[in-house]
Amino acid sequence: MKNHFKKKQTVGKLIVFGVLLESKMGGFKDILVLLGKEREAKKIDKEYQKRKFKGPWGLKQLANLYKGFSKEKLKELALDYCQQNLTKGAREITVGLKKKGFLIGAISSNPQFIMDALAEILSLDFSEGTQLEFKEGIATGKIKKKVDRYTKVEILREKKRNYGLAEENVIVIGDSITALPMVREAKIFINFDIQKENIQNIARYIIEDKNLRKIFGYFKP
Repeated sequence: MKNHFKKKQTVGKLIVFGVLLESKMGGFKDILVLLGKEREAKKIDKEYQKRKFKGPWGLKQLANLYKGFSKEKLKELALDYCQQNLTKGAREITVGLKKKGFLIGAISSNPQFIMDALAEILSLDFSEGTQLEFKEGIATGKIKKKVDRYTKVEILREKKRNYGLAEENVIVIGDSITALPMVREAKIFINFDIQKENIQNIARYIIEDKNLRKIFGYFKP
């Protein structure tokens, strides 16, 4: 888990990404496909699509499918997966916003090993994801720390406190219903890729193109 902040460090503005990958079923499930668990992952995804508007579901079931895989193998797969599936414009937007003085982070339900890979590739200031439990470097199939749509709010609140930020200096960029609860801790929610889920009635800005570079002009330091 990459986290470079010092307690009560004061910065200008924070942009939190809930979307940095172009995925078929989400990184959590896509990695399982690479591990030979496609049938099981698709079954969980099918059930999740039925339940997602009611609340969080599926992290426990997904974590169980990782049982027996080594942390090193997962880290290696995640780095390659993230390099190949970055959302178009992700590198350019993060570099550009950092040059403008923005703090850049990511909060997702994806496994921490995926979030660590994103932090490495994009030089994120922090990245928070679901932590799987490992014993002697092998996944137990259990969750050590869960990140769902509600715990995302708690994480963002903590980041604001540690960076000394007010709500008006926080922007959230997301593409799904799981990012919406973070709106209560931010001034602006940008809905990226509106074809994915119909949440544009919540968004301050709507980006129809699947290219994160399109949002660059909205931000001033």
